[in-house]
Amino acid sequence: MPEFLALFADATLTPAGMGFAAAAVFFAGALRAFVGFGFALAGVPLLAITVGPAAAVPMILALEIMSGLQMLPKVRKQADWRAIWLILPAALLAAPFGIYLLGVLDADSLRILISVALLGAVALMASGVTIPAKVPLPVSLSIGGASGLLAGSTAMAGPPVLLYFIGRAGTPEAARASMFMYFSLTGAITLAVGFASGIVELNTMLLTLMLSPALFLSNVMGSWAFHATGDHHYRPIALGLLTIIALATLVQAISG
Repeated sequence: MPEFLALFADATLTPAGMGFAAAAVFFAGALRAFVGFGFALAGVPLLAITVGPAAAVPMILALEIMSGLQMLPKVRKQADWRAIWLILPAALLAAPFGIYLLGVLDADSLRILISVALLGAVALMASGVTIPAKVPLPVSLSIGGASGLLAGSTAMAGPPVLLYFIGRAGTPEAARASMFMYFSLTGAITLAVGFASGIVELNTMLLTLMLSPALFLSNVMGSWAFHATGDHHYRPIALGLLTIIALATLVQAISG
């Protein structure tokens, strides 16, 4: 037992670091629970400030799985499973290549990749562009492949698939539920590949476990806000905050 507790002690950050990491997880989790996306978009660059990108990516993937399990009873029946299964296989095939990038790129290169992916996602969401409900199969496979590559390297599976789910879903609830389930499934497989490859360390997962209460609280608060108000007023604020995070991450990477 003392040896087990010592493992947690080794994984713990400074008090200030733990506080910032918990706040980052809470903010990202509340954003995702409110609008159905944004957990990795906000969580990876914020967590990377304290633990670095190589640790932040698997931490966010693990937390996304926990979040998906917590929300599963509420969203699994609303999800568009046909849309999910159309792109999921391609995403899973591409994810190991993203994991490879995570293992070979240095921290600043990863931060640049993360910030560019985040800015691209914000631009897509702010543009108002929509994808038709029916797209050719090669396009669906390309969307899934790009999503899997980003999931493995940045934990941001969202940018290629946000418009895909929004365009196919009949209601905002269905789009939100589909994104919840898709991100949870891609996160689980990508994290398993990371463990198998040896890139994901035990200390990283123990720190993730210690931060999980902030995630569970954020799910409750974000879901309450979604059902109480909807996302009409919150979406512009969320996009603005994500833009600030992306630019700050890019400046940090460029300045070294």
